[in-house]
Amino acid sequence: MKTKTRHIVGATILSRLVVIISFCLLAISTCVAQEFANIEYLCPDWGPAMTWSGKTNESPKFSETEEEVYFIKQIGSFTRKKMKMRDPLSGRDTADEGHGISIWLCKMKPDGSEKTEIKELWRNPNYPIDTQGQSCWMDVNAKTRKIALAIAYAGNDITGLWTMNLDGSDLKRIIKPEQTEKHLQAINHPSWTPDGQWIVFEEELRGTNPNQYRIVKCDSRGGKVVRLTNGPQDRQPCVSPEGTQVTFIHWINWGSLLWLMDLDGSNQRARLDPDGKLHGGTYPSWSSDGKEVLLECRIIDVASGKVILERCPMLQGRQGTYGWPHWGKLGILGLTEVGGILLTDVELKEAKWIGSSKLAQCSGLKDSCRW
Repeated sequence: MKTKTRHIVGATILSRLVVIISFCLLAISTCVAQEFANIEYLCPDWGPAMTWSGKTNESPKFSETEEEVYFIKQIGSFTRKKMKMRDPLSGRDTADEGHGISIWLCKMKPDGSEKTEIKELWRNPNYPIDTQGQSCWMDVNAKTRKIALAIAYAGNDITGLWTMNLDGSDLKRIIKPEQTEKHLQAINHPSWTPDGQWIVFEEELRGTNPNQYRIVKCDSRGGKVVRLTNGPQDRQPCVSPEGTQVTFIHWINWGSLLWLMDLDGSNQRARLDPDGKLHGGTYPSWSSDGKEVLLECRIIDVASGKVILERCPMLQGRQGTYGWPHWGKLGILGLTEVGGILLTDVELKEAKWIGSSKLAQCSGLKDSCRW
């Protein structure tokens, strides 16, 4: 009888242990499900492929022929907790608690593979990057292996113009925004000259009602600053591959027009088509040979002004457009408003995701939250 009792007690203890262990595992799995990261991919550009030897203090090596995609990644880490009472307005019974923001310089292959974090640039800024509009723009100079970066955060936290090496080293702000009683200066859309001596950018004067925009250039150290246009609505400059011309968007009351000028700001003129009509659009980008300009869903011959191709690419069976383009040898990099990177062929037939922003569920907010 005692033996039977011991078996019953032992079985009871074992069953309780199973329940306890199951409960713990359920709690752990619930905890894991509540942790997540908001991952956004931003401002991609083409650059020479980079490899490290793995040896300490040895500089990376760059390919003369192969290109990779460089981009900024923003990771926001959160824990979703159940509230004691349901929110009467939204109906939600959970609340998200933030654990901070991390901003990385990254690279990947043109097909989206081999995504690699190069270096963490900022940790826990006051605000996240404002991914709406053009608040984050990167331009790579292949000759000097340097990046020009204009970045602004939500809440009008404007940071100015930055440069760094392609390996993320030597990050520094070369122009700090000026603030007066009348306006706050923002710097957008930097574009290198091919020799790496100058950076052409859009200067925005916020608070001037309406905001004013003009094209400016500075030397690579930010010391010498030269105003190229007087505005008040000149935007989105892009330097030609040979470095002699700048295309930009000149806004007037009824639309945005494609304009050209020489690098010193002279010879400013509208790029007309052969019939004398104006080209409208935003975010112009030069072809790698400098003969053509992409303007949304059109490719324009610069010499004649003729539209040589007009087509919006297909993405997952739907036709559409993309923003913030960089035209390279392997195709056109674009960005969506939700922070995803697209690659489109130079004939504007098909676009495909090579980096999709997402919410990632993960354990401990570690490696499984990275991509």
